[in-house]
This record gives sequence, C-alpha cells and structure tokens, in this order.
Amino acid sequence: MRKALIVLLLLTASTGCLEKDVTHTLYVERDGSVTWEVFERDVYSSADKSEDRLREEGDYLRHAAAGRPDIVQELTEIGGTNAHAELLRDRRPFSLRATARFQDLEHALTGLFEAAEDDVDVRLQSVGNRRILTITPLDLGPRLDDCDEDSSLELLRADDLRFVLAVGEFEEAEGFTIEDEGRVAVWSGETDDPGKRFRLVWTVVD
Repeated sequence: MRKALIVLLLLTASTGCLEKDVTHTLYVERDGSVTWEVFERDVYSSADKSEDRLREEGDYLRHAAAGRPDIVQELTEIGGTNAHAELLRDRRPFSLRATARFQDLEHALTGLFEAAEDDVDVRLQSVGNRRILTITPLDLGPRLDDCDEDSSLELLRADDLRFVLAVGEFEEAEGFTIEDEGRVAVWSGETDDPGKRFRLVWTVVD
C-alpha cells in the first residue's frame, strides 16, 4: 500500500536501491505558508555488487554535496519554491536535510498527491480565526513496490507526516494524532480507503 506522503525520486541505478529513513515535517507559518522539511538519514546502497554500491552512493553523495539531490528536484516539481538541501553527513551512511516553501497546505498536499498519481481532494477553509484542512481520497493511482527494478521511479516512504504550527493550536482531528499540547499533528498518510475523510482544525493567532 502506498502512503500519501510519497515523494517520487528518479531512480539512477538499474539494480539495488538506496535505503534510507525519511522524516517529512510541514511547518505551517503564521501567514499560512508552509515550509516542507525532508530529513534523510542512514542512507546507503543495498546493491549486491560492491561496484554498484559504490556507484549509487557516489552519485548520491555528489549530488547532495552540490546541493542538488533528487529530493530538491521533486519538491520543486510538486510546486515548492526556494528548494535547497544541506548535506549533514558525508560518510556512509549519509544524511541530508532538504526544505522548500509552499503557498499553503492545500497547494503542498495537492502537488504531492498529483505526483503520486492519486486522485485526492484537498481543501483548506478559513472560518474566522479557524483553519480547516480536509483530505478525501477519491481514486488511487498504481501501486509500486520499493526499489521496483521494472519502474523508472523509486517510492520514498516516511512512517508519518508531521504538521507543526508556528503559532496557534490544533483543536480537532479525524485521522490525525494531536501531540505536544496542540502544536503538532501527525498523519499516517494512509489513503487505502477511497471516500474516507481526514480532517484537521486549528486556530490562528492574529
């Protein structure tokens, strides 16, 4: 099953796969804009042959050190601006942090679902000082396995998607878990059930 927080990365090798732990955090700023942060850690190649591992890891390190890893391209393609990355660990296993800016949560998540070929209705409403995010899966795109050698795409999964408020407080949630005294909401990203609604409500501070 594909999680909705999938970010599509171009697969640069025909064998093996870059294994990594990935965390996605969407920081909702005071003005409603979003800073999307991706943290890739413990990155290494699982290719069987040492030459393939060296090539895959070398390509990853070279692009990351130059500030142009695949994740930066993909954040840009789903609508992010000012996307950039910082290499945090330059030895195996590698780590990096990438960020991009989005107009708001609706634009950020809509771009993500479109890249994942999922038909998901995302709506962000303003009612006074309250904001209401609704996510409704309608029709899901094709499913691929991680490191599918027959695919030109690698699916990069995270265990969950974190929403963090710069100001304000999460008040209500359907399908989300509210944490840290209302500052953080966590979504598993599951979209297997078309028609199931996910809802998140928060207040903003003027």
